[in-house]
Amino acid sequence: MDTSGSCLPRQGRPADHHISMQIGASRRQSADTMNANAPMRVLVVEDNPGDAQLVSVALAGSVRPKFQVSLAATLAEARECLASPSPDVILLDLSLPDSLGEQTVTSMREAAISIPIVIMTSTDETGFAERMVSLGAQDYLVKGDFTGPMLWRAISYSVARMTLMVEREALVTELRISVEVKNRMLGILAHDLRNPIGAVSGYAELLEMTEGKSLSAQMMAALTAIRESAAFMNNMIEEVLAFALADAGDVKVNRRWLNLAAVAGKAVTIGAVVAEKKQVRLALEAPPVWVEGDAMKIEQVLNNLISNAIKFSKAGDVVTVSVVDGADGKCLSVSDHGGGIPADVMINLFKPFVKGKTGTAGERSNGLGLYICSRIIEAHGGRIDVNSKDGRGTTFTVILPDDHNNSGLHHVMNHA
Repeated sequence: MDTSGSCLPRQGRPADHHISMQIGASRRQSADTMNANAPMRVLVVEDNPGDAQLVSVALAGSVRPKFQVSLAATLAEARECLASPSPDVILLDLSLPDSLGEQTVTSMREAAISIPIVIMTSTDETGFAERMVSLGAQDYLVKGDFTGPMLWRAISYSVARMTLMVEREALVTELRISVEVKNRMLGILAHDLRNPIGAVSGYAELLEMTEGKSLSAQMMAALTAIRESAAFMNNMIEEVLAFALADAGDVKVNRRWLNLAAVAGKAVTIGAVVAEKKQVRLALEAPPVWVEGDAMKIEQVLNNLISNAIKFSKAGDVVTVSVVDGADGKCLSVSDHGGGIPADVMINLFKPFVKGKTGTAGERSNGLGLYICSRIIEAHGGRIDVNSKDGRGTTFTVILPDDHNNSGLHHVMNHA
C-alpha cells in the first residue's frame, strides 16, 4: 500500500493511522490546475481506526475516479493536513478527541473555507442533513450504511457543488466590484460635467436678459434652444447621479410623517409650467392622507411621473394626480390620456435605459427615470403599479405601506 500521500507526523499515533494510499481518480478541477489522470486527494478525519479502514477500502474499489487518501485522527491533525498540497475533499467524523458534534463542522469549515466537506456520522435523525448543510457541509453519509459507489458519488457531487459555489461567489464579487467602479466613474463624470453645463446655461440666460431686445428672433430662438438643451443635460446629469446611487442600493430614506396631499400639490405646481406650454391641464384630487416617508424623494417620483404623463399628452388633454387612502396602502396616482405603453416596453419598463416612444412634442428620455422611481419606492417598502391600454392612456400608481403605528402622527397633526 502506497503511503506517499500521508501528511501528518507519525509520532504518538496508532499504527493504523499510518495508512495513506493512492486509490482512486480525480476531483473535477480546471485543466490548467490538475491533470485529468491525477488522483483526487481525500482527507479522512476519523479517530476510529476501524471506520477509517472501511472508508479507505471503499475508496480503493474505485477505478475512475482515483483517490489518494490521507488520515487524521484529530481536528488539530486535520488542520495540519490543509497545508499545500491541500485536499480536494474532506470526509469528516463529528466525534473527535478534540472536538464534538456540530462544532466540529463549524471549526473545519472555518479552517477549510473552499474545500467540500462530507460528514461521516452514525446519526440519521430528521433535520440532520439540513443542519449540516447550514453549517457548511456539502453532504453526509451514515456510517455502515453506504457502499463504495455511494461514497464515490457523494464525494464527486460535493466537489462539483463546492466548485460551482466558489465560482458563483467569485462572479458575484467581480460583479460587485464592477458596479462600484462603474458608479464611481459615473459620479465623477456627472460631477465634472455640472460646471460647464451650468456655465452654458448661465451665459445663455445672461445674454437673454442683457441683449435680448437687440437680438433677432432667430438669435433668440437659438438662445432658447441652448438654454433648454443645457437644462436637459443638467437633468440628465442629476438622473445619472441618482441612478448610480439607486443601482448601488444606496437609496437613503429620511422617514417623517407627511401629508401626501401637500406633496402632490407641490409636484403639480412644478409640473404646471411645462403643462401650460403644451396646453395640457393638470387636475389634482388630493384629500389629506398621512404616511411615513421621505417627502423629497416621494416628490421626486411624482415629478417624474407627472413629467412623463405631460410628455405623452396632446394639447387639450388632462393629466390627473390623485391621492387615495386605499385598502393596500396610501396611494398616489398619475393618469394620462396618451397613446398607452406598448407591450414590449411594458415588460422591461422599470429596468434602466429602457426607452419608449418619444413624447408628442418630440421630448427625449434617457431611460433612467422610472428605474430610479422604482428603487425609491422599494426603499420605502412600497411598489409602483402600471395600468395601460393602447390608445387609451396610462395610470401609474405609487402604493406606500400603511404604518398602523400612528403614535407619532397625532403629534405631527397637532403641530401642523
